[in-house]
Amino acid sequence: MTNREIASMFNELAVMLELHEVNEFKIKTYANAYLALRKLDINLLEQSKEENKTIRGIGASIADKIEEIKLTSTFAAYEEMKAKTPEGIRQIIKIKGLGPKKVKAIWRDLGIESIGELLYACQENQLLKLKGFGQKLQDEVIANIQFLTANQHLYLFPHLEIVASEIYKSLVELNPNARIEWTGEFRKRVQVLDKLEVVSDVQLIKSDAFTPHTNGHFLYLDRYPICFYHADTSSFEKELCLSTLGSDEFMSIVNQASFPDNATELEFIQSVFGKWIPAECRDLSSWNDFNADLLVDDHSIKGVVHNHSTYSDGLYSIREMALECIRLGYEYFVISDHSKTASYANGLSIEHVEMQWREIEQLNKELSPFKIFKSIESDILGNGDLDYDEDILSQFDLVIASIHQNLNMDLDKAMNRLITAIENPFTRILGHPTGRLLLSRKGYPVDFKKLIDACAANGVVVELNANPYRLDIDSTHIEYAQERQVLVSINPDAHNLKAIQDIKYGIQAARRGGLRKSNCLNTNNLENFEVWIKSKK
Repeated sequence: MTNREIASMFNELAVMLELHEVNEFKIKTYANAYLALRKLDINLLEQSKEENKTIRGIGASIADKIEEIKLTSTFAAYEEMKAKTPEGIRQIIKIKGLGPKKVKAIWRDLGIESIGELLYACQENQLLKLKGFGQKLQDEVIANIQFLTANQHLYLFPHLEIVASEIYKSLVELNPNARIEWTGEFRKRVQVLDKLEVVSDVQLIKSDAFTPHTNGHFLYLDRYPICFYHADTSSFEKELCLSTLGSDEFMSIVNQASFPDNATELEFIQSVFGKWIPAECRDLSSWNDFNADLLVDDHSIKGVVHNHSTYSDGLYSIREMALECIRLGYEYFVISDHSKTASYANGLSIEHVEMQWREIEQLNKELSPFKIFKSIESDILGNGDLDYDEDILSQFDLVIASIHQNLNMDLDKAMNRLITAIENPFTRILGHPTGRLLLSRKGYPVDFKKLIDACAANGVVVELNANPYRLDIDSTHIEYAQERQVLVSINPDAHNLKAIQDIKYGIQAARRGGLRKSNCLNTNNLENFEVWIKSKK
């Protein structure tokens, strides 16, 4: 069980306690535990109780609950409240736009206890009868229910990556002489998947861990669907190629070609396209100028852009974050804590900005030739302005402009806000352009062609936020960004040490979009990055 999953249990418990109007102190205790645990990069379940008690935000009570989780994967207080709260209400809690007070009103005043009942009630305008509910909120609830139900039984790639490792090990142990390869969307590193797919050259032996399922798949540990493909040794490479799939154009070309007997997938792809096309690049629309050797890869990123420290909502000091970047082999580090409007994330006052600048200057003397750059993730306000005056913005090495609040916008509002920020002369990077959270929040609407054109006109870099819950900008828009010569920066948005390594997920997404090293901002070495810093528009 991950820290995020443990934190979610405490958060759900806090909400259920509020629904049942339990002691406010307990509610706050569990809500604070959620905030403290969700970003931790140490494994809570591998630490002792005494070690966990030393973590800020964890007292003796929460440490005791974590000990229960170690033994039973749950804890008594959580199970007690689950028993008192209908399953449907626990699902309704997850709907964006509905806090505990509104869920309580829906449950108490309308007698609704399931998402289906809630959707029907919205369609019948029953929510409008409740105090604090209006047409706009009702429409938002309908949209969020549809989004939630459409994304059931889907998984983020990093989650399935962990599961896949366990499955592969199990399959190899059961079938030591078989050739077994992942295929399909998992092989292509698609960020959201509905299943795992496997090709083997023997009929795989499946243990009790694999339970037959009516749709022809097998479920691993009764939860994760796996589709098995069998091919004999002579046709294995062909099956691997065909089951990986690709865009309509890719499959049309492949299906019209003859796969020679005993040829490898590499030999076949090269014979058909005149070049090797890696699995993750097969959804591209064109390969006319494609060269796999030019793609961004794990070794080409030289610096870590967009990170948070204890100055705002990060868990580690600037020094600790910088030392981790040095350990990982990077040449530079851009600290981009939250700006003053972001009170929810302890955004920096001007006094704290200046204090941080002085610390960075001292660290740069100490850590040279490694360099820390002074940046800020400045909130884009409702009118598109950034939230510091020009005399402060001008003193940062670079400014990342991002939307964090008031996300419920129509297309015109979102684009006016974004383009105003892009046209600000101090904006160097546009952060996570849609505000989406995969499988959780759709994000506001964006005209990507218009957005990328604006970035091109103003020399603004677009971020590919590598946090696996974001991966924003989406890889499908990278081709147009490159066409318009807009640089992409692959940024971890790291709030702890471990999250720095989320860059790998951004690289996977970037390769799916065909991003070349030359079009990626942070493939620049320190010297060239400083040249870019000084080239302010």
